[in-house]
Amino acid sequence: MDRGLVHSARLVLPDRICQGGMIWQDGILKEIFAEASQNREPKSQLNGPAPVQLEQPTLKGTPVWDMEGDLLIPGLIDTHVHGAGGCDVMDGTKESLQTLAKALLKEGTTAFLPTTMSCPPEQLERVFHNVTGVQRGQFEGAEILGLHLEGPFLAKEYRGAQASELIWDRDKNGSAQFLASLLSNFPQLVKILTFAPERPDGRELTEVCLANGVIPSAGHTAADFVQMEQARQWGVRHITHAFNAMPAIHHRNPGLLTKALLDETITLEIIADGVHLHPAVIELVLRNKSPERVCLISDGTRAVGMPDGEYELGGQKTTVCQGIAKLPDGTIAGSAYPLRQGLRMLVQTLHYPLPEAVRYATSNPAKLLGIDNRVGSLEINKEATFIRLSAKFDIKQVWQQGRLVFEAGII
Repeated sequence: MDRGLVHSARLVLPDRICQGGMIWQDGILKEIFAEASQNREPKSQLNGPAPVQLEQPTLKGTPVWDMEGDLLIPGLIDTHVHGAGGCDVMDGTKESLQTLAKALLKEGTTAFLPTTMSCPPEQLERVFHNVTGVQRGQFEGAEILGLHLEGPFLAKEYRGAQASELIWDRDKNGSAQFLASLLSNFPQLVKILTFAPERPDGRELTEVCLANGVIPSAGHTAADFVQMEQARQWGVRHITHAFNAMPAIHHRNPGLLTKALLDETITLEIIADGVHLHPAVIELVLRNKSPERVCLISDGTRAVGMPDGEYELGGQKTTVCQGIAKLPDGTIAGSAYPLRQGLRMLVQTLHYPLPEAVRYATSNPAKLLGIDNRVGSLEINKEATFIRLSAKFDIKQVWQQGRLVFEAGII
């Protein structure tokens, strides 16, 4: 029986912050308790060979960790991330995907959807095979929840950092059949498809997604207000990195963004890294959408956790300078920041309460993917997967299913 206990923590629960601790067994939370701030157990040696032991008969022999008043929040869930630690899902190797997952874990992301770029069909199949193989084998790092397929069925005029020549031509037949074949050969692997619903194949692609349990998401799109309403009727209820790679709101041409902000059936991804969106735009979204209808994403690239320099994204050279990744023409090319940066923005810049800010990067993506029964919040009978943060949101520890898997300063 694997048990553990943490105490003297500031627990960020779904509806409040609680001074207290948690007990888990076999990786599952069994008790969450409050405690007076002055009533602290003796400190454990966090960097020592073993934690202290409680003397109470019911918990005798249970390892105990003193959190010393630090924040504990659920592990972050990133539904849109291309890379980290110098690696990218498109590398198509086990070693690269393993490094990526470990790099994300160190940043507090405990589960993620590796996200593809537009590429030739044969490369996409190699990526699918690789992710499937890694999922089935022995694995360390952030949990792979499936794949986010971003492209190749996009609008070239809103390609962003996607290579134009690798986008599936809108007049070329067979896109829906190709997608259906991929989803059939790799069942339950793809969780989200980002595509441009205004394309001639938009309805067919939506139908293939819905038939296979995939979330169809509008992104890299030129859709206007009417086209987005039509897509919503087909079943498109999600927007990929809202405001980026799509038309802006105009007072005579409201576009898909206006539809997305007004319609409570539609969920928005936003990149709150301080680069992709102005803080005022982030606040506009959060004020106009129900709290459960927004998910923070990173759109992270292989530059996450790495120094400034030259990198690669989707076959194109990118340059990262002062935390901003760009193509040679100046186009923003994904993010150099982890998902945790979005939390910083919401709490430190926009002054959102911690429980609300944390929800956007934990329980909301968990609900979107249908896994909120086991992860996404600190609640009884969910996984003891959480991160320990300093008051400045620096990572101190990462726990997965009751195991300490990363500690800052410990190699």
